Amino acid sequence: MSAIKKPVTVVTFLALISIMTLVVCPMMGIKWISPISILHDSDLRFVFMNIRIPRTLVAFFAGGGLAVAGMIYQAIFRNPLADPYTLGVSSGASLGAALCIVLGIGGATWGLSIVTLGAFAGAIASIFVIYTFAWSEESNSSTLLLAGVVVATLCSGLIMFFNFIGGLHRSFQILRWIMGGVDGVSYSLFFIMLAPLAAFLAIAGIFMPQLDQFLTGDDIAHSRGVNIRSSRNFFIVITALAVGAIVSICGPIGFIGILAPHAGRIMIPGVRHRLLSICSFLLGGTFLVLADTMARSIAPPSEIPVGIITAVLGGPFFLIVLFRNKNRLLM
Repeated sequence: MSAIKKPVTVVTFLALISIMTLVVCPMMGIKWISPISILHDSDLRFVFMNIRIPRTLVAFFAGGGLAVAGMIYQAIFRNPLADPYTLGVSSGASLGAALCIVLGIGGATWGLSIVTLGAFAGAIASIFVIYTFAWSEESNSSTLLLAGVVVATLCSGLIMFFNFIGGLHRSFQILRWIMGGVDGVSYSLFFIMLAPLAAFLAIAGIFMPQLDQFLTGDDIAHSRGVNIRSSRNFFIVITALAVGAIVSICGPIGFIGILAPHAGRIMIPGVRHRLLSICSFLLGGTFLVLADTMARSIAPPSEIPVGIITAVLGGPFFLIVLFRNKNRLLM
């Protein structure tokens, strides 16, 4: 009974914390917006309804999606250091965005900026490269990870080249995009990101029990009817598409995909992946909302890129967790 009660209690607690965060954080920022001021001040009401709420929603769902993506990659690669950007999707998206910026391509289409579309195209291109490796007969987890490193390194080299030739203004634009952030988002961008993310979460949730079999080893998983290669490739594709959608809107935001799943495993050790995915989603979403709130609050009137906050907060915290819970973090 206690084995069931503890995970349910933890998830319920995390859900309540997430709800409180979603309610309170939109009020915080350069200026505190109280419920009374929302009712009586039209300008503050506009800021609250059209800037802070969509920003908070994007941060929550992006953080949650990255956390679940990290959990999936850690399972299929049986590598506790795998994260949503392991296969180079983030680097591909950054390269696509950098190319659009350095070429000076502006404007928007289908409600999306050209830079956002370029980032998504870059993510899709990197997915195609990895997908080609994934379906080769000789592919395994190690070759896929190495392919991801090669893709990321190649993209990083090209981004540095674009930085070099782009001039001061465009180089700054590229650097700012790579730092990540959820500023400037709207409801339309939120729903554009939410559509593929919701599909990913629903499909992954259905097939989540297969992830439990990955941790038993290939031979045992095969004996239980799981086709490791097909399942791995399936999870790679749907996860990479979701990460590509998130990164194209928010830029690459690091550490959440590593931190949240491990924190979830410590809070409810030994739990199956379906419940762990819920825990990871809530932790990742709440963490990114809090980080974004800090980013827009601690140095007014300027905003710190949220990627800096997640790295500064997440790095030391993860080291503490790692050294205090070495054995419980083993896959």
